[in-house]
Amino acid sequence: MHTTLAAGADVVSGVKPDWGPFGKLGGTAKVILGVIAAVVLVVGAGAFLAGVGKSKGWFGEGHSTMDSSRGKGMMVGGLTCVFLVASFGTIFAITYGMGV
Repeated sequence: MHTTLAAGADVVSGVKPDWGPFGKLGGTAKVILGVIAAVVLVVGAGAFLAGVGKSKGWFGEGHSTMDSSRGKGMMVGGLTCVFLVASFGTIFAITYGMGV
């Protein structure tokens, strides 16, 4: 007894991506793209956490305003990196659909 979703998948197996413009790639290429995206997500999350540590003064030179400012920049950069990688599928699908 599975509930069918609008995308044609059920709740148990989940929704599988159609890969948009990358649909013609082989299985190995899709795995490589997924691994690269996962590594970039981990690096972005690490930059965010390092920025939190710097802005709070947990490591680095202590509670200097320079380190605090640098930490805030790292936090913004890390979150931006995570957001961009997480939304690449949507960005590529929209631009591919527009014919750009």
